[in-house]
Amino acid sequence: MRKLLIIGALAATALVQAQPSQAYFRGAWCAKMDVGGGVVQERCDFPTVQACLRYSGTMPKTTCTQNQWAARNWGVYDNATEERFNWRYR
Repeated sequence: MRKLLIIGALAATALVQAQPSQAYFRGAWCAKMDVGGGVVQERCDFPTVQACLRYSGTMPKTTCTQNQWAARNWGVYDNATEERFNWRYR
């Protein structure tokens, strides 16, 4: 019984702490890659569309889209405002 309780506590801790990194929100553009089997991965750390297109040119079935989670898309332009935005909305 004690082992089950410890495993449950560890699993709950791992789930609570599972959040995307801050780098995920910093890029203005995302590369969405179809890796097969219905799985799509996303990399959102590109500052410009040209950088994303250069990256996507090396991989088949990859498209570039604007990062919907980029802070500047929500009117956030400096680090202090971004911290407040992240605390309030994410």
